[in-house]
Amino acid sequence: MTETELQTFDPFAKEAAYIRVNEKLVTRLVKRLAGCRRIRLLDVAAGTGLMTTIALRQAAGAGMEIQSTLLDLDLPALRQARHEVGASNARYVFASADSLPFRETFDAAIFANALHLLDDAAKDRALTEMRRVLKQGGVLAFNTTFYDGAYPDESKPFYSRWIRRSIAEVNRRLPNRSKGERAQAMEWLEASGYRDLIESHGFRVVECRERRVFLSQAAVRAISSYRVFAKGALHATDEDAEEVSRALQATVRQTFRDLQMKRLARNWLEFIAVKA
Repeated sequence: MTETELQTFDPFAKEAAYIRVNEKLVTRLVKRLAGCRRIRLLDVAAGTGLMTTIALRQAAGAGMEIQSTLLDLDLPALRQARHEVGASNARYVFASADSLPFRETFDAAIFANALHLLDDAAKDRALTEMRRVLKQGGVLAFNTTFYDGAYPDESKPFYSRWIRRSIAEVNRRLPNRSKGERAQAMEWLEASGYRDLIESHGFRVVECRERRVFLSQAAVRAISSYRVFAKGALHATDEDAEEVSRALQATVRQTFRDLQMKRLARNWLEFIAVKA
């Protein structure tokens, strides 16, 4: 894994389990838009374009046309998205979710696997902005696996053992390290908290579900390579994040073996809401 990959979400975004759970979110969105021939889609925190790619494929199968605008603050990811999405009518916008640079309106917005990264004030601004740019009755699709309820009971022994083992490993690698502040991604809301948050910004939740996902060892190592995850899991500083990430990755296999596990269960929270 390269130094660049150690700082990005991309390795995990290529995992089959991650792709499948996001396909389910897009399926619900496309069904909600049934009857529309042409959809103006805003893909917020688009990364390398996975959600748009899924939406294009599913919409084509339903006889619908997607005109997607992909927005992210990660310029290299947007450049990669331009290459991977390959849609001639897509737009790629370098901007923040909490300050959308649009005057036109959209039929739908996807905010997948990212809202949890924002602090409370930025969450409020982002949802306010999304309501502003959606047309009346426009649809918002949102999901996250960082919420109070993400860990099924059957997975808790794994996390407990893995974190203890990883702390021992990182202390061996960095004996004088100091803990960083608790990462925003670790400040988790309950499902009801996310529902209240969405509805308080002028949306009506029409679907809410939790999806059980089973992660392979490779998938757990991949998410461990993401700096934000590593910082949150072990309270790492920016300076220590890469070494902490390596410690998390190094301890995954033995933890699976200790517990005789083949897969790790994790829940995803999913909402479909409409602009009220």
